[in-house]
Amino acid sequence: MVKLQGVTGNKHGFVVFLTEGPFFDHPEFGQHVMSNRCGFISLSYALLIIHFAYRYMALFHPEKLPIFFRPIGIVTFIIFLLAHAASWSLICQQCLAGNDEIREIVANDFLNDFGADSRKIPMLAALYYDASDYIRIRSWIGIFLLTIISFYAMSVYFVLGFKIMRKISHMQSTNKLSKNSLRLQKQLFQTLIIQTCIPIIASFLPTVLSWYAPIFGIDMEWWNTNVATVALAAFPFIDPLAVIYLIPSYRNALLRRKGRAIDDSSTAKTRATSKILSYTQDIHSHH
Repeated sequence: MVKLQGVTGNKHGFVVFLTEGPFFDHPEFGQHVMSNRCGFISLSYALLIIHFAYRYMALFHPEKLPIFFRPIGIVTFIIFLLAHAASWSLICQQCLAGNDEIREIVANDFLNDFGADSRKIPMLAALYYDASDYIRIRSWIGIFLLTIISFYAMSVYFVLGFKIMRKISHMQSTNKLSKNSLRLQKQLFQTLIIQTCIPIIASFLPTVLSWYAPIFGIDMEWWNTNVATVALAAFPFIDPLAVIYLIPSYRNALLRRKGRAIDDSSTAKTRATSKILSYTQDIHSHH
């Protein structure tokens, strides 16, 4: 394990810190590692944007899909992903990194709650009250910028998702796609919806509540310690399960290793039909 991240806070702000790991004893370097770790949250948002964009293009402009796999498309996506990750990392490092003043402010809380010296722990923090103007202003700026990135990503999901859903419904009513193609599109869209709900529930909502509850004087210490930390840690494990469970090809590939592959209904029917046709052809050839 590289590190274990904890979250705590009160009605004045919140603190994200390391509880163990190889970077635990290196406060300054550990802060950079934590900032990069936060960048992966934004990276997951960017990946979902690309997924939605691809599904949108597949339905509305299929003739333009090859550009996704050309060098220019691949390079563009890589730059987009890196820019998304770097944006959160830089904001966290420049606006939320713990300094001597922050460590002094949270020293008593860390000593009472965790029995730890805050001066020796890597941390990121946003303090909205009871701090110097410098700390308060940079905290507000950092959270505001992180919020813009998060809400922009969520807006893209909902706008493209709504258009995709309407397009699939229209195709279904006009019979523009075969049943198998339409079914595949529905499976992929359902998977995309689940993959969107998971980061919203496990990543977006916990972070937004941790960011904004202290602004309104709400003490979220229990939430941050027992919910936000667990949700953020579980997100990377839960997300791939949606793809494996909802798409039969992936699910069967996994179950086949255990000898329990489950045939999809249409696939099973196709195989049965093929066997009947083959059997009929054999009979005719013998005659």
